Amino acid sequence: MHRLTSLVLAAVALGALAAAQGQDRPDLQLKAAVYKETVEGDLQGAITLYKQIVSNAAATRQIAAAALLALGGCFEKLGEAQATEARKAYERLVAEYSDQSQPAAEARARLAALRAVSGGTSSLPALRLAFRLSDSTAITSASVSPDGRRLAYVNWDTGNLAVRDLQSGQSHMVTSKERNWGYDDSFAYFPVWSPDGKRLAYSWYRDPGYLYELRIADLTGKNIRVLHSEPESIGPGLSPVGWFPDGTALLTVRGARRATEIVRVSLEGGAVSPIRKLGSYVSSRVCLSPDGKYVAFDESTDPDSLNMDVFVMPSSGGQAVPVVTGPYDDRLLDWTPDGRRILVASNRSGTYDAWLVQVRDGNAIGLPQLLRKELGLVAPIGFSPDGAFYFAPDLATRDVMVADWSPESHKAISAPRPATEHFSGSTRLPAWSPDGRKLAYLVDRGRSRPAETRVRIRDMGTGAERTLADVNGSVSHLSWSSDGTSVALTVARPQSPSKIQILDVASGKLIREFAGPRSGEVIGAYVWGPGGDVVYYVARGTGPDTVLWRRDLRTGDETPLHTRAYANPIPFAVAPDGKQLALGYSRRVIVIGASGGESRELVSDASGVESGTPAWSPDGRQVYFGRLVDGVIRLFRVPVTGGAPEDLNFEIGEGLRFRPDGRQLAFTRSQGADRREIWVMENVLPPLEPVKR
Repeated sequence: MHRLTSLVLAAVALGALAAAQGQDRPDLQLKAAVYKETVEGDLQGAITLYKQIVSNAAATRQIAAAALLALGGCFEKLGEAQATEARKAYERLVAEYSDQSQPAAEARARLAALRAVSGGTSSLPALRLAFRLSDSTAITSASVSPDGRRLAYVNWDTGNLAVRDLQSGQSHMVTSKERNWGYDDSFAYFPVWSPDGKRLAYSWYRDPGYLYELRIADLTGKNIRVLHSEPESIGPGLSPVGWFPDGTALLTVRGARRATEIVRVSLEGGAVSPIRKLGSYVSSRVCLSPDGKYVAFDESTDPDSLNMDVFVMPSSGGQAVPVVTGPYDDRLLDWTPDGRRILVASNRSGTYDAWLVQVRDGNAIGLPQLLRKELGLVAPIGFSPDGAFYFAPDLATRDVMVADWSPESHKAISAPRPATEHFSGSTRLPAWSPDGRKLAYLVDRGRSRPAETRVRIRDMGTGAERTLADVNGSVSHLSWSSDGTSVALTVARPQSPSKIQILDVASGKLIREFAGPRSGEVIGAYVWGPGGDVVYYVARGTGPDTVLWRRDLRTGDETPLHTRAYANPIPFAVAPDGKQLALGYSRRVIVIGASGGESRELVSDASGVESGTPAWSPDGRQVYFGRLVDGVIRLFRVPVTGGAPEDLNFEIGEGLRFRPDGRQLAFTRSQGADRREIWVMENVLPPLEPVKR
């Protein structure tokens, strides 16, 4: 859907009339321009009108900003040759109309997207925006049909599997859930086309039932067949990655407790035949060659490294041969349609670029060939038969925001503002020091690869900042010790379960690192109690459940406080006096005793609580939480003694944290996740290098 969708219907009615009458009113000019762009498809004519609006002294700042945003979009639609003009329009909008917050934010996002897919000269493969999807499309779980004319994807508004005609832009649902989210949380994921383009294999999470199913359906959705099914307590089931060309089997990936396994599944009886286990705790990408003879995959071979290498092995099993390796991060994208090359994203030249490696009989021929600079770590969708590679750039941004708050009136006394002027679009997980003077937060060093994380600390009084540490791993939780001398991080690395790292705040040095006390346990959140002699942590073991534990640091005694089924997380916050814990999940808010005992439900499932960590008021009498209202997360509070939740009419984000005195709050605001774009890289396949015999 176009950014100016709200104007399209009006433009249909008024656009032609405005143009015919030669109106010079900027508002009518804008409607006429939108009509010309979206209905007539006349991009050059629309560009002329948008430029006239921008230069019209009678145009309000709101209309001029909207025209600049649309102008940039028209240039993008014209292809990479006009990318410079698109950037100029967006840059002017940001520089001259920053007071127009929404279009300025969209312009910044478009500039980031253009940077993510920019680079190179005209002799390199061309990049262009293929299309934008208007619904909540899971474009990271999409697949291009064998004829290159259709896209199978997941419509996240409903969870249904859908197919889009890339020429007409029309979509239809393949699956049909009978009930909406909240009543039926079933959903599809990872669709893969059959070689003839008449069927789709896909995974399906079935609720109620808590089952993961591997399914096959025709494009009408009337003939759905379940090949394999297993309960959620065992693992996330089988996900298809390819059809064998002879039509006898599917190549799938099984995620069994963090260890990925490549599996062949018979189409006749659903028999499962393991091919290879992958030891990496980082998800590996797996692709079947077009002739079905080989499997390519990426994997980390060093438990202390985040770098991946690309391997090829026979699809029948056997030895895996490295084809792209070295002291770099090499990520598999796909086989080329001819099956003679493999496309990878690699940082071997300093940035994540597109590289091709020639493959013959499962072995690499020569060195990787640089194809395109600064592609980025994108979500691959696949090749069309003519060699065009479709992918989805990551347009989402995350920023730690801070707002001033009145604990007396329970109202914000300032608008949210970025907590730091550094690392725009890449900050998350704020945590206040016990004295409220400092704010720690995380920086994802590259949004496409959050496994490289920087820990920063900001003095909120002086504004001074420093880097505490660069962490080799993916950080999922951050908290301060009760005395403010150290911070705890939950860190996951390839080939190893998550561990807790304790860092000294003064020096940034690692004080200690440890895993869960029980074998095979994965630790999540780790929080000190107010006195520092007790910690609370969430852990998932080899069983199906997640447990919230209390550990006495003096005696080592541990007490399970709360259990949640099916290995789901348990967001929690410790009360200021350390006597209670608030839990927020599954659209509920629960309070339990800090040493155990009965739990009390403050907010029921029907109230629609947004998942995320709750927060306590400084006096411990209120619990704050987020609720989704009209598409945004709003702040609510509920008395600990019980009662109706109160809407505080303030928009927040994830990871809510109040300063200990209650005078400020911090949270992570995410933007751009709903901007779903698919780009295409054309002219990908250069001539093959001669093979020496």
